[in-house]
Amino acid sequence: MPHWIKLAAPVALAALLALLPAPEGLAPHAWLYFAIFAGVVLALVLEPIPGALIGLTGVTLIALLSPWVLYGPAELARPGFRPATASLTWALSGFSNATVWLIFAAFMFALGYEKSGLGRRIALLLVRAMGRRTLTLGYAIAFADLALSPFTPSNTARSGGTIYPVVRNLPPLYGSLPNDPTARRIGGYVMWTAIAATCVTSSMFLTALAPNLLALELAARTARVTITWFEWFLAFVPVGAVLLLAVPALAWKLYPPEVTEGTEVVAWASDELKRMGGLTRKEVTLGLLVVAALALWVFGEPTFNSTTVGLAVFAAIVLTGIASWDDVLGNRQAWNTLAWFATLVALAGGLAQVGFVAWFAGKVGGAVAGVSPMVALVALVVVFYLAHYAFASVTAHVTALLPVMLTVGAAVPGMDMKALTLALVLTLGIMGILTPYATGPSPVYYGSGYLPSGDYWRLGAVFGALFLAVFLVVGIPWIMLIR
Repeated sequence: MPHWIKLAAPVALAALLALLPAPEGLAPHAWLYFAIFAGVVLALVLEPIPGALIGLTGVTLIALLSPWVLYGPAELARPGFRPATASLTWALSGFSNATVWLIFAAFMFALGYEKSGLGRRIALLLVRAMGRRTLTLGYAIAFADLALSPFTPSNTARSGGTIYPVVRNLPPLYGSLPNDPTARRIGGYVMWTAIAATCVTSSMFLTALAPNLLALELAARTARVTITWFEWFLAFVPVGAVLLLAVPALAWKLYPPEVTEGTEVVAWASDELKRMGGLTRKEVTLGLLVVAALALWVFGEPTFNSTTVGLAVFAAIVLTGIASWDDVLGNRQAWNTLAWFATLVALAGGLAQVGFVAWFAGKVGGAVAGVSPMVALVALVVVFYLAHYAFASVTAHVTALLPVMLTVGAAVPGMDMKALTLALVLTLGIMGILTPYATGPSPVYYGSGYLPSGDYWRLGAVFGALFLAVFLVVGIPWIMLIR
């Protein structure tokens, strides 16, 4: 799609909706707000400019037009009300949001893994221990991702930035080369196992994928549902255990390598570990810090807020010299995510503030009357999951669809909103397996030269269906049981 169309389409959509009369029962300013919000969502899907800039543009535009789009006549008529000041407070509210800062702090955990070398060491140790057979090598890759996932909210940094640089060195040891007939010798199996495993671990932990945290913030604003770190983990662990143990074996059956065993991988990993030397002070310190953080996230509530724990460990990472303040300032992904998610939180919260969410819930209430809560829950999960084929960003998917799905669910009599929220948000990681653009590291593995386009789409459909089936058969009953 030409760049100018990507730029013009969101503006055109917002303008078109704004020119239409407000639907019956919805205040005119709420309809204008929705028009701008719809334009922002389309821009997030098309990405003509960086996502953070899209969010910043959206909140700025609404703040500038606040007397017409953010506040109704009753609010504007209140004595002493100043829309310019109030709208600025609203626009910046996301930057004081605890979830947004937990995301930022978790990115600094990933920085610590990178700067200390602990993440690479963990991967190499597992490869050395389990790399003699190709099947167990697949499990080593999956377990390495699992070990890093609770503290790395970017699966691009975790899998694309830590796991991939290690595993890309393995296929050539057996003469398996990218963009070559030898790619299937072992490279295809290794790469597919790596991307499939990171999709599972991205759903396993709240802090394993940044949009997970964004989703919970939107759920709190839309459905008044809160979920803790441990509740998230407990709800997904049966599905995660099944899938993580199955992925290397399934890839072995569905995309089998020609090389089944050998000593080359073990020898290479041993040489790399020798070059790294013994455990450093930074690695030991970081290990202790992340274990302490995990313990407080699981057992510290309500004495210790999870965001406070994250910020404390972030400060300790810098104070102990694991990473420098210059490293923090240079972590562009963390600062970009902070700006991006802070603005999206404000924008999504505005839908409820102007009354759009309440109006929409009232409209869909009649349409879903008589539907069984369980049938509605399963249907919403399936639609939410499969709709990811249309998105190249989990963040865009969450922003566009999660509030809608929760609002529809809330209109179903007897719906357990916490169960529905868990069922929806726990699919955000596993849906990343569907396409070559479905999640952050997907383009990295797709572009590795070991996974041809046709194979990627076929495997994505098969594994995507299997992931969804396991979630529906194992995950949904478990969620209902622990609720």
